[in-house]
Amino acid sequence: MKKFLFLVVAVFLTMSFVSVARAELKIGVVDVYRVLNESEEGKKAVGQLQNMLEEIQKILEEKQKKIQTLKDELEKKRSVLSEDTRKAKEDEIDRLGRELQRTAADYQMEFQKKQNEITQSMFKEIKQLINEYAQKERYSLIIEKVEQIIIFTTPEVDITDKIISLYNQKTSQQKGKK
Repeated sequence: MKKFLFLVVAVFLTMSFVSVARAELKIGVVDVYRVLNESEEGKKAVGQLQNMLEEIQKILEEKQKKIQTLKDELEKKRSVLSEDTRKAKEDEIDRLGRELQRTAADYQMEFQKKQNEITQSMFKEIKQLINEYAQKERYSLIIEKVEQIIIFTTPEVDITDKIISLYNQKTSQQKGKK
């Protein structure tokens, strides 16, 4: 009987300790990429990058059209051109093709650099905002939601919408000060 009573008391104490420890542990989950894409600042950045990409595509299309025009001209006049003239036109087409490839690679690097700058800057601000929010709301742990790592979360622990709202408020206040 004493062993049974001791066991009941031990289980009761353990359960109460676990429930107290659990009550103090507050966990949140944030989808940072959703914050980056759905916040007002993120949408603005996506628009800027889209405009930049469209400008790049126009320039590359113009260069491609010029090359195609030269190819078409060469094909039409191939039979009447001298060997040296034909060879010179073929060399120019090849040179313009290599130039197009270099230009496309340069623009791609420039675009990726700009995209990384924007993303890193925003990510730094978002991370700081999450830290401030976690301290204010007394979170013990906030985890970044990554599909390959987190398989399931309940909606109660997902604070992404709250972070998007706070980030929108913060960026609109910063614009008001400028």
